[in-house]
Amino acid sequence: MKASALVITGPHAMEVGHHTVPELGDDDVLVRTEYSGVSQGTEVDAFRGARRELTFPTITGYQSVGIIEAAGPAVRRFAVGDRVLFNTSRLPADYPFTWMGSHVSHAVVSTTSRPPLAVPADVDPVEAALTAMVAVSLGGIQQITVSLGDVVHVNGQGLIGQASAQLARARGAYVIASDLSPLRRDLSAQYSADIVIDPREDDLDAVLRTNAPQGVDIVIETSGRADQVAPSIERIKTGGILLLQGYYRDRLDIDFHPTHIKKPSIVAACGFGDLKLALTLLQRGRARFGGLVTHLSPPEQAPELFARMESADPGILGVVFDWTNGAP
Repeated sequence: MKASALVITGPHAMEVGHHTVPELGDDDVLVRTEYSGVSQGTEVDAFRGARRELTFPTITGYQSVGIIEAAGPAVRRFAVGDRVLFNTSRLPADYPFTWMGSHVSHAVVSTTSRPPLAVPADVDPVEAALTAMVAVSLGGIQQITVSLGDVVHVNGQGLIGQASAQLARARGAYVIASDLSPLRRDLSAQYSADIVIDPREDDLDAVLRTNAPQGVDIVIETSGRADQVAPSIERIKTGGILLLQGYYRDRLDIDFHPTHIKKPSIVAACGFGDLKLALTLLQRGRARFGGLVTHLSPPEQAPELFARMESADPGILGVVFDWTNGAP
């Protein structure tokens, strides 16, 4: 059986490739992919050749949804016809190691090592294809205490920032978000934050002081820009929390004197939290991601979309590839 895949063949180069699907092991299931979501930070880094653990050619993706079409004889918790979320797949032996590998039309997925999760019937499968983005934000939120009535500033309204804002509001916080992209600000105002600021046009610090004269309780920094850390510390109250939810490629240097005066808790998040809980939050409407999908596209458009994401196109937010019309 042949599968199609989004293959990064070298820095800044991607194509729709094809390979023979590996044989099922006793504990494996064969999943026909419906939708695969993009993690722009991790996957665009892979696209540009900046992930040290990956060797070309590589298949990225770690949040895909599909239907089980076959199951090995030892599989007990899943059945043919089940819709599942999976974050890796077994690829042919001639592919180098990857911990991802879910941008494929057909996936062999172990049910014992990084097993799939059942997708509830009332969760939109397109929305479910971005579950890992909710789980990344959830992993950070679960490391801090967000209390009822807290004022939270979320810097950056990509998918991680949007989910962070939504989850902070779900805990009772008043959320002020900021982003340079008009599209992201518009979607944040609709789905994620109480106030949304354009830091180029509006006085962000004045808005924060109006709502939190002594400083905000929490800053969630999601931009991944090292130059945003110092102003984030300045914006929190004494004893406040700075959650570093972005990925910082540049060295972070902190001026100790103003930092120690604030006595902050600085928390660095890594990886994602409970994927099953993230699915439950989508199911209950505590996280709303369907409206954040700006591009539901066939796999053939992946090379163009990855190039646009690499260039930080402000007209892109949630990208999901639609495999339901058959493999290219």
